Amino acid sequence: MALAVTHVLVVIIILELFRYYVFEKDKFPRYLVVIGGIAGLVPDVDIPLGWFLSLVSGTTVYFHGLFTHSIFFVLLFLALAFIRHYQDDQKWAKIFAVIAVGWFFHLVLDCFYGGFSSTETKLFLWPLTIMPSFCPSWNVYLFAPHIDAILLVVWLIHEEIHGYIKKYV
Repeated sequence: MALAVTHVLVVIIILELFRYYVFEKDKFPRYLVVIGGIAGLVPDVDIPLGWFLSLVSGTTVYFHGLFTHSIFFVLLFLALAFIRHYQDDQKWAKIFAVIAVGWFFHLVLDCFYGGFSSTETKLFLWPLTIMPSFCPSWNVYLFAPHIDAILLVVWLIHEEIHGYIKKYV
């Protein structure tokens, strides 16, 4: 499984690149990038919830990925985006769309890092109990801290080259 920083950074980088090079910046405000980045981490909310339930119950509670790592939630947020779009509520349509993007890339990264292996309990197709067999098993998770560092440095260099780093100061 990818580390938390990677889950956030990959989505932020992708959304920022689309914001700068595809969409008009005024039609794709920066808060959408932040929401998308946070959404890239939301599927792992079951980890601290499991810790809390373990603390309260006195037994080990582990249900990471049982529900939150399902493509169902990506489709749900996409459906909400389409509904809001056709109801002419563009603000919420965009919010739901970037949440779907963030959630989707979380699943992609977990798949790429080997997070949907047969030993994991993640149900990619929940509510169906079918385990995915399309994820590679390259053991990329061994390099997770290095990938985090490389992503951060490359993104900071990109921001500095284009003069965008000043916006964060």
